[in-house]
Amino acid sequence: MDALQDLATFAASHRIRGRSYKRNSMLKPLDIILNELDRCPNTKDDNEIKLLTAGCKGLIYEHVQRVAKGVREDAVYHYVDMFFNGVLKEAHHDNANKLLQRERLIRSAYLVYMRQALAEIFIAQGKAKSTGDAMHTMQEAALQDTDDEETEQDI
Repeated sequence: MDALQDLATFAASHRIRGRSYKRNSMLKPLDIILNELDRCPNTKDDNEIKLLTAGCKGLIYEHVQRVAKGVREDAVYHYVDMFFNGVLKEAHHDNANKLLQRERLIRSAYLVYMRQALAEIFIAQGKAKSTGDAMHTMQEAALQDTDDEETEQDI
């Protein structure tokens, strides 16, 4: 599914994710869209889709503004448009139910694509020499974030 890979790559390159490299953090923007799509009463109605798209843009932008620095509003808007035009419309033929039935698979594939794109970014920035090194760096960062959270909870 090229549209999903493009979406994850775009998200990685524009830092449209949570604050860490943990699974839930990287999936948060996609989860916002999927949750709102699941709540949408009629995805065949163009007005509902417009409302859903605008709402997702606002929710995701609000989230990334809270947890990340330097994320541009137009990048978030483009990300949401990529989802609705690419993943929903082209890859799933505007069938939200079909997409939601595959939600677990979509989330898993998105995470793989996101990690691959981040690994390429790490290599390009000189933070890693290989994909394996980059993946290891992300895992270490995620573990460090978990340790920091546990320490804060102990205090």
